[in-house]
Amino acid sequence: MEHHIHYILLVSIALIWGSQYIFNELALQELTPFGLMIMRIFFGFVTLTFLILLIPGERAKRLHLTKKLFVLFIVIGAVEAAIPFFLIAYGQLHVASSITAIIMGLIPMMTILLERLMRHRGKITLTEGIGLTIGFAGLIALINPVSDSLHSTLLGFLSISMAAFCFALALILMAKIPKEISSLHATRFILMIYALPLMLVWLFLNNHSLALSDSTWLSVIILGIFSSGIVYLLYLKLIRLAGASFTALSNYLVPLVGTALGVYFFNEPFTWNIALSLLLIVSALFIIKGTTKDPS
Repeated sequence: MEHHIHYILLVSIALIWGSQYIFNELALQELTPFGLMIMRIFFGFVTLTFLILLIPGERAKRLHLTKKLFVLFIVIGAVEAAIPFFLIAYGQLHVASSITAIIMGLIPMMTILLERLMRHRGKITLTEGIGLTIGFAGLIALINPVSDSLHSTLLGFLSISMAAFCFALALILMAKIPKEISSLHATRFILMIYALPLMLVWLFLNNHSLALSDSTWLSVIILGIFSSGIVYLLYLKLIRLAGASFTALSNYLVPLVGTALGVYFFNEPFTWNIALSLLLIVSALFIIKGTTKDPS
């Protein structure tokens, strides 16, 4: 029964992260990338605040800030939320949600590469090098050279790739947060740094108007509650139950979920280069994952 819970949590995480690009695409029919970024951060902050209030063990905890920790939180907030949320939203103006999900599947590989480059005398093994090369080939395969809108596609492609890099950097920086600090409290504070001032700026730019359609409100609320809120709680729970290595399997499922949902809900074309890219990137993930050990 315990193993069933592991897989339920794993699939839940993959579904939340894989489906967020669908709701992004729906919200972008009315919101700008800047507006969507702010709404995601704000509703993620509100959700995590409610979770802390609802969970007795979390409600009793306090976040003790130092100057160094405060600066770290500011940087993490930028690369974990503000910058990548905007880049993903901008990128999805030019590329399909299915392609976005595949590109974001490169985050584990980018994380490993950054760890090796930042670690003193860190070296990439031959197997890791092969996996990274295959993953990069999968990224290149997404570009359709005969597309009529190649320039626009490349802008979106580059934007989403930069967002994936930001998330990879954020994962490394988040490892520097002291373990005695609650993950929920830390994440809530990180989002709060940007949520409140950015929301005020957005309201000012829009003449204090929040006039959005019901479908857009539903999309941003779902994104905030699940993709920027509850998923952190599920992720932490699964790490503590099954370990980081098992939890990392969610990264294999996100591109599959995102691609399937994009094709199903938006009738996005499933072309040969998308199929090849998906195969290469998922294969690369398995190759690289097989060379790493769970530090826990």
